[in-house]
Amino acid sequence: MSKISIIICCLVLFTDCNTQENKTDQSEFPILKGPYLGQKPPGMTPEVFAPGVISTQDKYEMNSIFSLAGDEFYYVISSSTPEEKEKGEYFYYLMFTRIENGVWTKPERAPFSGINRIADISLSPDGNRLYFCSEQTDPPDYAGPMDLWYVERVGSEWSDPVRLDPPINSPAGETQPTFTRDGTMYFSSGRGGKGNGGIFYSKYMEGKYSEPVRMGKSINPGYCFTGNSFISPDESYLLFARWGIPDSIPEERGMYVSFKKQDGSWTEAKNTKPETGLYGGLAALSHDEKYLFYSSGGDIYWVDSRITEKLKPDYKE
Repeated sequence: MSKISIIICCLVLFTDCNTQENKTDQSEFPILKGPYLGQKPPGMTPEVFAPGVISTQDKYEMNSIFSLAGDEFYYVISSSTPEEKEKGEYFYYLMFTRIENGVWTKPERAPFSGINRIADISLSPDGNRLYFCSEQTDPPDYAGPMDLWYVERVGSEWSDPVRLDPPINSPAGETQPTFTRDGTMYFSSGRGGKGNGGIFYSKYMEGKYSEPVRMGKSINPGYCFTGNSFISPDESYLLFARWGIPDSIPEERGMYVSFKKQDGSWTEAKNTKPETGLYGGLAALSHDEKYLFYSSGGDIYWVDSRITEKLKPDYKE
């Protein structure tokens, strides 16, 4: 056999092996059809979402959203090693899967994710913008504050990232955007110095955001850190996380909820774990608002969204 024949034969074998490998990789991902990646919906007891498919043992998954049509699913993965976490170095990137020809595709990294950290994803009320927090510097500045960014829907793809202008972003850093139906944004910010950061909101009026307002002591008590907020679309309740609580305060870290009263004030925050088992943060409703998704212990959980009704206190206006 000539050298040319041997080379051609090797190239054919190499190509065939790679083709078979790709086919094997695809076949290892299960065929998923139907709403919610074909998963059986939960009841009032929180369950891990898509175990072994989305929530896996070898990755740290968190913060997930569906597109408004329910045909795309986005979620964040942490790729930080234990050693990096010990140094306070965390790297997050965005994964997505969508329905093609009636079947959910194998999850892949979003094209605008990978160079810089991306976390805390949320959709605008019309579904045309995907918001997130990131440094978006090149090279990535892990020591710097995060800012809020968005990508715009362009057909079936997304635009390049755009940084939000002040007064939303500040030198102190902003994270965890979440929206009401009328476009009001709730988010976390370090502005104001130590003890004055926490959860803020900004109304969208005449094509721009108003000066952010820090929420009151029922949400931001001042003695601990607050964040990971999720505002319900009708602005009736706020889910968020508390941590760094002093031992002298008889409260636990974890997920909290507060309900908005008719006079615009908010009820005292209540720990969700004792009555419902909800523990974690970065909550979001499914596209149809039937299920509440949230992150806990390195996995994504979901539960019937009516579970929040069990937490609503009896109070007089």
